[in-house]
Amino acid sequence: MNEIERLIAELCPNGVEWRELGEVCSVNKGKQLNKKLLTEDGFYPAYNGGKNYSGRTNNYNVEANTIIVSQGGASAGFVNFVETKFWANAHCYYLIPDETQITNRFLYHFVKMNQSYLMDFQYGAGIPALKSDKLTKMLLPIPPLKIQKKIVQILDKFTNYVTELTSELTSELTLRQKQYSFYRDKLLSFEDEVYQVEWKTLGEVAKDFGRGKSKHRPRNDNRLYGGDIPFVQTGDVRNSRGHITSYSQTYSDFGLKQSKLWLKGTLCITIAANIAEMGILDFDACFPDSVVGFVANENLAITKYVAYYLASIKDVLASKSTGSAQENLNLSSFSNLKIPIPSLDIQSRIVQVLDNFDTVCNDLNIGLPKEIELRQKQYEYFRDKLLTFTAEGVYTDSTVQTRHN
Repeated sequence: MNEIERLIAELCPNGVEWRELGEVCSVNKGKQLNKKLLTEDGFYPAYNGGKNYSGRTNNYNVEANTIIVSQGGASAGFVNFVETKFWANAHCYYLIPDETQITNRFLYHFVKMNQSYLMDFQYGAGIPALKSDKLTKMLLPIPPLKIQKKIVQILDKFTNYVTELTSELTSELTLRQKQYSFYRDKLLSFEDEVYQVEWKTLGEVAKDFGRGKSKHRPRNDNRLYGGDIPFVQTGDVRNSRGHITSYSQTYSDFGLKQSKLWLKGTLCITIAANIAEMGILDFDACFPDSVVGFVANENLAITKYVAYYLASIKDVLASKSTGSAQENLNLSSFSNLKIPIPSLDIQSRIVQVLDNFDTVCNDLNIGLPKEIELRQKQYEYFRDKLLTFTAEGVYTDSTVQTRHN
């Protein structure tokens, strides 16, 4: 028998009492803040129902250390704990517990455990929302305050550990990425003149170079149109980490007749919205005219070498964008961009070095969220065990209970 079980047996031998959240806690809704009162350097964050604050202001309407639940939008039902004074907007519920019955942090951990349950109750055809009675009618276990404080002590310690681990691993990844960028840029600057290079334009070293086409609208479901041709969007390129291995939409055979199929190995470069994001196709695909495709002339250059070089001057490319409504990179000036072209052997060796360095960074990038995910699951496992009671005061599988009128 662990300490929590011993306390339950000692302090509530007849089982843990269950009460509606509305009986032991007030559920309040925030007040809309005029956008004119939002400032970049305001003293307090303003929460409008999202996972993060939407701006800052010099006023507040809720005290620090308060539980909030998103009332509206795609994140309706999301639970957060705000440690500073803040402004709660109209799409934000905030909870004030009666601490003679339930402690603030115990309430937070329990409601957070049932976040997915709350998010399942989003309603509305337009902007999703969460009705307040889904909170007020939720049943809570109310063990004695001594037990609540002991459970909170354990869970807060675990939460702090996960937060510190995330910060530590994120810092390590950031350091490695900066180190990688430094050596990549140094290697591709050719400032030491160790290698003999010839400066050529992208157009001169390209076998294929041009915008994508999307005259026919791509669809997620092509059952009516036939065909399952990958259609790569700018977001797919941006999230690719250098290699495009997935796609968000597909193209029909009819659409392909009005477009162009780019082959596996093509370098994709975004020239609108998110300027100079890059990735190499791992499959044949189509893409819109906001993406440029580049395939090197194999007698002059290696496509991946060009990709690495362009990534090293991404800021330069972005500075060449034009347009008042939406920035874009002019294809003509882009094709006239000059890049250093060493021998194919040197290009191959540079690619090999950078591939190895990139693998190390990607392994960290994959390992970081995986490690955090494992620790988060470990926390959730113990949280569910600690916060799940039956009428007899015994831990069971996690369940959510509500009382309906």
